[in-house]
Amino acid sequence: MENILPGLYLLVLLTLLGGLSFFLVQEILKKRNLETRLYTLQRRVRQNVASYEDHYLLGTLYLSKKLFDQAIVQFRYALKMWDVKDKPGLANLYNTIGFTYFESEQYDLAIYYYKEAIKNLEGYTTAWNNLGYAYEKKKMNGDALNIYKKVLEYDSDNVVAINQVQILKRKVKDRDDRI
Repeated sequence: MENILPGLYLLVLLTLLGGLSFFLVQEILKKRNLETRLYTLQRRVRQNVASYEDHYLLGTLYLSKKLFDQAIVQFRYALKMWDVKDKPGLANLYNTIGFTYFESEQYDLAIYYYKEAIKNLEGYTTAWNNLGYAYEKKKMNGDALNIYKKVLEYDSDNVVAINQVQILKRKVKDRDDRI
């Protein structure tokens, strides 16, 4: 019995270290892959052989690294080159640009780009939800409530919109009760 405890302790310790090492190596490989993709796309841009997809991917990589200004530049290049007939693609790009502005707390610009996404794809509920959230951030709860109700017209099971409608109805009612 006395000899089993040190062995058990060693086994648990080695298992924990092995698991930690496994996850650490995975994270290092993910980071290396991301940096390799970033380098490849940057090189294509510098050589002026980048497509709109390359600019979009580079922008999303910058966005994931929270480099908002660089992401916006790449998204604008992608927007200039994008096929205007590709309405779903354009809607996604506009929504992504809106999200980038939202993350950098430029809510008016975010709202503009979310609306552009919706112009390109009317039933794009993700852009509608993002627009509602941007209105909430600007304390425009009545507008946000109307947006979430519009989401429910397109997708009656949209959990985000259902929850936000309930929350905003209470906020608007409380505000009206105080007035």
